[in-house]
Amino acid sequence: MDEIANLLSEKRLAKYKDISKENAVVCHLYNCELAESFYSSLSYFEIILRNKIDKVFSKYLGEDWIFKGEYIIGRNQDNMKSALAHMKDTKKSSDDKNHIISELNLGFWVYLFLPAYNDIIWKKHPQILQEIFDGCKDINVLSRIFNKLNRIRMYRNKVFHYGSLLVESEENRPEKVHNLIYRIIGDLGARKLLKELKKIDSFNEKYLKGQKLGILKR
Repeated sequence: MDEIANLLSEKRLAKYKDISKENAVVCHLYNCELAESFYSSLSYFEIILRNKIDKVFSKYLGEDWIFKGEYIIGRNQDNMKSALAHMKDTKKSSDDKNHIISELNLGFWVYLFLPAYNDIIWKKHPQILQEIFDGCKDINVLSRIFNKLNRIRMYRNKVFHYGSLLVESEENRPEKVHNLIYRIIGDLGARKLLKELKKIDSFNEKYLKGQKLGILKR
């Protein structure tokens, strides 16, 4: 274990010592397993969110909305620049809407729900919000939607950038975020996809393992 600890670095392992001083390496390795169990649900969430937004936006804002500067504002200007630069490097056509949509990061889609878009989109077309989240009857407060989506976005960044999922606030306990992901997918009207997702989602199995190891609280 000394060799593993040295290679992983004491700093990386230190965050797990409050959970188990003797088994910080075990905690670190389990954290990798737990992160992996989020890949399916997070991937489905991101794909469904961006495609649903594009479908409804195209209906009310025009099929070419993604090419209109009026909808690329604030933080999303940088997100669009990064996407276009990467497309240029990989020789993808910037005229292809599908390429742009798949290239834009999750932050772009989440930031569409910031107050900066109120006058541009949400106040002009109040029906858009309900059509995007047509699986939920009481979607009406933009700030709450943003907070939930952004919470998942930040958790996603931890998952894909080797962050610790074990040292989190009560609100961001793994099971609570996993439930939120499922709830939002349902709110997006993807009930059939949820059934398919459950067939390949390994979260429950990994979560129970964490409890048996004494790493996750019951």
